Amino acid sequence: MDYLSFSKKEWEILICFWNAHEPLCCSDFSERFGLNRNTSLSVIRKLVNKGVLEVESIKMSGSVLARRFQPTVSELEVLQTILGKEQISDLLAVAIHRLEPKQLDLLLAKIAACKQKLTAQKLAQ
Repeated sequence: MDYLSFSKKEWEILICFWNAHEPLCCSDFSERFGLNRNTSLSVIRKLVNKGVLEVESIKMSGSVLARRFQPTVSELEVLQTILGKEQISDLLAVAIHRLEPKQLDLLLAKIAACKQKLTAQKLAQ
């Protein structure tokens, strides 16, 4: 997949789906992220055709059936397609060195929370 050929709007929609952490129908997606519904639907169709989004389920939304979409690729998979693992590490190192101390503290707190969540999930299995 040539992710570098994605339009700005395709990237915006895909990143929103990654941030949603759950499948969404077009109307819920547009409402949650404040995007035009027609534009969202058009871009979602393009991403489905490219195989980056898929229909996860079809459920009732009000009085109509609605398709709920989810990404088929993760952020890391996309990065690894564009960059190698070593390049990703180098890029992260550069970005981390440019952070202000408060930003670095926030990042470290997020990393610690993610690590704790993953550890709890592994123990639950």
